[in-house]
Amino acid sequence: MTAAGNLPGLRLELHRARRLCRSQLPEDAMKAFWIVAVMVAALLAGAAAADTGALRGTWKGPWYIGMSSGIVAMEIAEDGSGSIALTNLDEFGQQPIALSTQTFDGKAFAFTAIGANGAPLVMRLRLDEGGRQMRGNGKHGGFGARMELKRVD
Repeated sequence: MTAAGNLPGLRLELHRARRLCRSQLPEDAMKAFWIVAVMVAALLAGAAAADTGALRGTWKGPWYIGMSSGIVAMEIAEDGSGSIALTNLDEFGQQPIALSTQTFDGKAFAFTAIGANGAPLVMRLRLDEGGRQMRGNGKHGGFGARMELKRVD
């Protein structure tokens, strides 16, 4: 038998110490989680603050979603807001749809647009070095999507 088994008071103190250690671990883990979350948010905020003016203008090119394809026309304002229209995809809508979220880190433009059917179009397009083309992939309605856009103006 151990020394703790012979002394009930010592056994109780060991039990309290173990319970205290276990109860503090999740608290420490939560602190670490929030520290990491705040750091990631700060990094994303800095990335979103890149100059979206580099994207300003009209962009057109082909889109591919699943086995369908058509032409995309996207207008991007100086502040990064904009709209997108897709031909040959009736469930997305016939009229241009506002970009609901967008970020630009200087290299890639990521955006979401909610189509008329309620399904989000989520894309991440990489800007080429000359600033005249954007290409990338995403999803819409559970299908893979691809766009290859060129600056029109």
